[in-house]
Formats: sequence, C-alpha cells, structure tokens
Amino acid sequence: MAETTIGTLNDSMPTVRFAARIVQEQKGGMRETVDRIVLPENMGDSWSEVDYGQLTAMSITELTDLDENTQQITDTLRTITPQDSGIHVRYTDRVLKRMFADGASVVRSGVQSMQALLRKEDADGITVGQAATTDLGSGGNPLTSTMVRNAKYRISSNLTERKDGPYFMQQHGFVLVDIDNELTAAVGTYEITSGLTAEIFGQSFARAPRYVSDVLVQENGNIARTATPNAEGFVYAGGAGGAIILVEGRGMRTYPQFWPGRGGGSYSTYMYYEYAYGERSAGNWLFSLLNDATAPA
Repeated sequence: MAETTIGTLNDSMPTVRFAARIVQEQKGGMRETVDRIVLPENMGDSWSEVDYGQLTAMSITELTDLDENTQQITDTLRTITPQDSGIHVRYTDRVLKRMFADGASVVRSGVQSMQALLRKEDADGITVGQAATTDLGSGGNPLTSTMVRNAKYRISSNLTERKDGPYFMQQHGFVLVDIDNELTAAVGTYEITSGLTAEIFGQSFARAPRYVSDVLVQENGNIARTATPNAEGFVYAGGAGGAIILVEGRGMRTYPQFWPGRGGGSYSTYMYYEYAYGERSAGNWLFSLLNDATAPA
C-alpha cells in the first residue's frame, strides 16, 4: 500500500526562514577598563603626555651645602598616533529584494561590521597587554590565585612607580577555570562555614563580578590559545591614568555608496575607526601571565 509522505511531496514543501540572528561575539573587555582618551580635532594627529622623573631628598646637617647637591628635573615624552582600521561590505540590490525581511534587516544594519572593528580593537589591546615586560605565569601549568595576587602587588607596591587600583585581569576562560577549581576544591569535602572562603565562593569568583585580591577578573575569549595549549593573559592597573591607554581619533563612521552599474545595482558600506593603544609606566603597572589553556574536560 503506497502512502503519501513529506518525502514524496518534498517539492511542495515551502522553505521558510522564521528568524535571523548575528553570531555572538566573544566578550572582550579592553575598552571598558583602560584609559580612553579622545584626540581633539584640529590638534594634530598624535596624542602626547610628558612624564617628570622623581627627585631625591637628603638628610642635612648645619654644615650641609645643598648648592653642591642640586637635583635635576628630567622629562620623558610619550606619543601615541591613532591609525585607521576599516571594513567594506558589498551586496546587490537584488539580494535585498529577494531574501526574507529579517535577514535583509541584518545585512542593512552594519552591526557585523561594527563588531568586526571592535573585535580588532580588543585584539590590538590584548597585544599590548601580552607585550608586558615581565611574565609572572608558568607556561604549561595552571593559573593560581597566588599568581594573580603577586601581579597585583607588583603594581601596588612597585619599587619604581606604584599605582593604586582599579586592577583588572584579562584571560581566556580555559585558563580561568583552574582558579574556579582551586577556589571550589573544598566543596563536597567539608562544610564551608561563613568567612572569607565562603564569601569568595559565594559572592566573588563564583559569579560576575569576579575578584581575586582586588583584581577584577574578566573572561576574554579574544585571547588566542597556542598549540601547546597555553594562553597569555595579563594583570594591569586600569581606568584613567592606568597602564594601558586607548587614544581614539575619528570615531567609528560609516560611508554608504550605491553602484548602479554593478549587478543590476549594488550597495557598498565602508566603515572606519581610528585608534591606537599605548603603555604607560612600562614594566611597572602591567604583568603578563602565560598559563595552561587546556579545554575543560
């Protein structure tokens, strides 16, 4: 006995797209935590800052002649020149008229181009963080809260130039899972009574915001893993006046263009963003941490 099924009438089945979405980006964290500075218009193409070195005082007696031990004030210029990054997307007028409405809305929105530029910006900031003078990690070995704590104190009590918080850490989640494991190792072994351990587990690292020794830990999937696999994160003094500087020139801007002679009519969307990163007090306020980044089993 023959039955009529979807398979036998497959050519009669309509193909319908019910929804559209943009693939989710990794959550970066650089621009929200660094010193963001906007370069004013008509003031040249570079941002500059001058550092003035420390002076040294001395003990004196009634016979001391300070004219024989004068202190010299020195300066050091720091300059950051923003550069443009850009992206170009082109699509035909025909495809917009034939594809389903939600998809066409995504294509027109330019959100993907903006996300691509912001992802590149975050990656460029990560590159600055990974270029830290000193690496306090241990490649091939798990990250520990002690390593994070050591980096923080290397900043807050730095022998050359100390820096108060806020303090931040950027690291891949495959590395951060080892701190989760460290802080929750006692769970199920014995009862965690009220106190610092319970507070860390229940309020700080178990859910965002996550802190280790005043360091706000941020999971950043834009940090690349090596083949080893390792991943290099970093701890830094953030915010205004902090270790990493983001100088923004011309903001994100879009230029649309229509090409009537291409494919029956085509649209181009050009998007640009001008920026550059730099480091302040190099070697003192930024420390990298290279650690094992094996995928959690």
